[in-house]
Amino acid sequence: MNDTPAPGASAAGSAPSLRAYLGLYAAGFVERERMIATVAAWPFETEEVRDEGHPEPTHQDNTLSVLAAARLLGQVTREDVEEIQRRIDGRPDGPPDGAERRP
Repeated sequence: MNDTPAPGASAAGSAPSLRAYLGLYAAGFVERERMIATVAAWPFETEEVRDEGHPEPTHQDNTLSVLAAARLLGQVTREDVEEIQRRIDGRPDGPPDGAERRP
C-alpha cells in the first residue's frame, strides 16, 4: 500500500515528498493518470538555491526541479511532464511560480 500522504496532508508533521511519490510511480505503484493529477495539484515549494555548484536544491523534495530531474532520470516521460504542465496552467491559481499562463 502507498503510505506517501496526498498533497496538503501531513504525516508526523512533515510535508509529503514529490521525489518519493515520483519514485513510487516509476516503480509501478501509482497509475499514470493518478500521478499526473496528483503532481498537477502538488503544493510546490519555491526553490532555494544555496550553492551555485549544485543547481538543484537537493534538500528540497517539492520543487519543479524535482519533476525536471525525474524526467531526466526516465521516471516520467516528456508526455507526462507536458500533461502535468497543461493541467498546472489550467489551475485557477495558475502556475506555482506566479508566472503568467503559457499560450
